[in-house]
Amino acid sequence: MTSDDIQEYSDPFQVIDYDPVWAKVFSDEHDLILSVIGQYVMKVEHVGSTSIPGLAAKPIIDIQVVVQDFSNLSQCVEGMTRIGYSYKGLCGIEGREYFKRPGFHVHMVQIDNDEYTRKTLFLQYLREHKNVCQEYAELKKRLAIKWAGHPSAHLEYNYDKTEFIMGVLARAGWNPELKPQYLL
Repeated sequence: MTSDDIQEYSDPFQVIDYDPVWAKVFSDEHDLILSVIGQYVMKVEHVGSTSIPGLAAKPIIDIQVVVQDFSNLSQCVEGMTRIGYSYKGLCGIEGREYFKRPGFHVHMVQIDNDEYTRKTLFLQYLREHKNVCQEYAELKKRLAIKWAGHPSAHLEYNYDKTEFIMGVLARAGWNPELKPQYLL
């Protein structure tokens, strides 16, 4: 990662208990995103920990915008910029285009690429296995305490979740040889 990538993780770092309002916040943002780039996307999904009822999370809504391909990326960048998003490019993850604004991270991916498949499998497994979801919540809270105040808390926190995430992905049927770049 470059120093620019690290800067992207400079938001205040915290993990809090699940808040049911996150579903409504996503719904409103979903509609806003579709209003500016709807003709270019296949679907807009609530992903990440805020999408799973009961799971502790950083209070940032992760949104996955799924496209057939990136042939309309420039139009999507223009639309997302109009509604306040900064376009960050790959930001360290091949196969994903990244957008950010306070409280929201948008991950644009092509349908059925590795990033899309990995994220879908992981979230589905957590939703179907409440005990694993609870283990993940406890891990996230412990790591948030461990890395509180550290200048690269987001990166260290993500790195420390790697083994757990890869274990869940293996149980969900993911090929461990396809380890995402940011989990290396």
